[in-house]
Amino acid sequence: MNISRNVLIAIVLVIVAVGIIGAYYLTLPPSPQPTQPSQPTQPSQPSQPSQPSQPSQPSQPQQPTQPSQPQQPTGPTLQTLTIGTSQIRVPSDFYDFVQKAKAGQVKVTINFWTGMSDWEVQVMKQVIDKFQKEYPGITIKYTNVQNLKEQVKAGVLTGDIENTAHVFTWAHDWTGDLADSGTIIALDQYLPVETLTDLKQQYMASAYSSGVYKLHFYGFPWAAEAIALVCNKDFVPTAPQTWSDYEKIMQQWYNPSKNTYGIAYQIDPYHVYPFVTAFGGFYYDDDKNTAGVNTTGTLEGLKFYITHVMKYMYTSDTGMETQLKILLEKRTPCMVTGPWNIKTIKETIPNTVVYPIPSIDGKTPKPFSGIKLLWVTSVVANDKNRLYASILFSMWFTLNDDTLKTLVDAGYIPVKLSILQYLQANADKYPTTLGFAQSVSNSVPMPKSANMQYVWGPVSDVLNSVLTTYNEKGPDAAVQALSQLLNDAQAKILAKIKS
Repeated sequence: MNISRNVLIAIVLVIVAVGIIGAYYLTLPPSPQPTQPSQPTQPSQPSQPSQPSQPSQPSQPQQPTQPSQPQQPTGPTLQTLTIGTSQIRVPSDFYDFVQKAKAGQVKVTINFWTGMSDWEVQVMKQVIDKFQKEYPGITIKYTNVQNLKEQVKAGVLTGDIENTAHVFTWAHDWTGDLADSGTIIALDQYLPVETLTDLKQQYMASAYSSGVYKLHFYGFPWAAEAIALVCNKDFVPTAPQTWSDYEKIMQQWYNPSKNTYGIAYQIDPYHVYPFVTAFGGFYYDDDKNTAGVNTTGTLEGLKFYITHVMKYMYTSDTGMETQLKILLEKRTPCMVTGPWNIKTIKETIPNTVVYPIPSIDGKTPKPFSGIKLLWVTSVVANDKNRLYASILFSMWFTLNDDTLKTLVDAGYIPVKLSILQYLQANADKYPTTLGFAQSVSNSVPMPKSANMQYVWGPVSDVLNSVLTTYNEKGPDAAVQALSQLLNDAQAKILAKIKS
């Protein structure tokens, strides 16, 4: 019985197995598809492994490699370069060059040009010595030249890489002309967006933007200039809050018979500009690409200047040397001038103080500011070592805190945020520098457009005509002539821009 039971169980199991197999075959595709006998293997494909043959389509296999595309310099393609207190992300090959230059494992010479006064030249030599000690692989050949802009452009035009500037510095308003002529390189061709982002965070916003032209970054900012009211503190112990306040002081001083005057003031388009902006005027608008020499604001600002500033001046010679002499001889309490004259003024007037130009009926006079930039010329574009050395020198010059403190001690107005904080923390040590820094904060950067070169001349002609009329016929006649003079200047400017 046990055997027959076992046999019976086995028979049942066989029948069940046959039923399962039969049910399985019923699920297969109809037999008219004889060409697909291999399909019974499909049950082993729960994740459809036959589909990997589909990624052979051209558009799909490239996707995994996209993150390594060179235009995305993230991760290992960037290194962090430390200069002073600044940390800047830079391309790896540039970082490697910097390390080799620091170790003296690369040897390269670059030409640095300036157009500076004698005392500034001595300061530049100190800065260069500091750099070469830190980067012995790079030699800086320094030259101070006359007619800087013309000489640089001529050298670049001839392609004389050995005898032309590789790095040079001047105020930012040259940028448009230099960029449009191909004299300087756009640094964002070689520095990725991460580098530019880190650099932007180091400087005053207006200083960084001064190096940007037509959406490209051309120049590293290192100092600023703007005019202010420079006074002998013995005569003007506190800052005048309004122009009316200062006009009362001028009235007390103005006495041509005794050769004393209410103010010393160099008359040219740059120096009179605070009075133009106070009334809403302008010479040229970079953003709108528009000249505004004959706008109502410009007209009203210059009228005010004639009747409330020139009235108290020595107007027979309004050049810088004559006006500065009046201040140094203590024949006037104040002069509107910039930091370039402070060294000379302090030698004669130790108790010098710098005040903002006072407000006019609640309106703030905004002087032009010039941001000193370092540019790299296009002659080094195809010489990688000179190109990298030029960029490194420019970057270091504008970021190294010890270097910038040396420049502050010499009287330069800083634009790096960390040095401005240092300046404020040491206000007692740098009173005049802080005064000019305040003026810079209230300033309007000079236009960068190459069209601005067509503005200076006609506006200078207007001021010269006004001055002649003022001296010959008086202030009323000068005011009456002003409107037509400005209209004529505007027409000349527009004609030159159009041509």
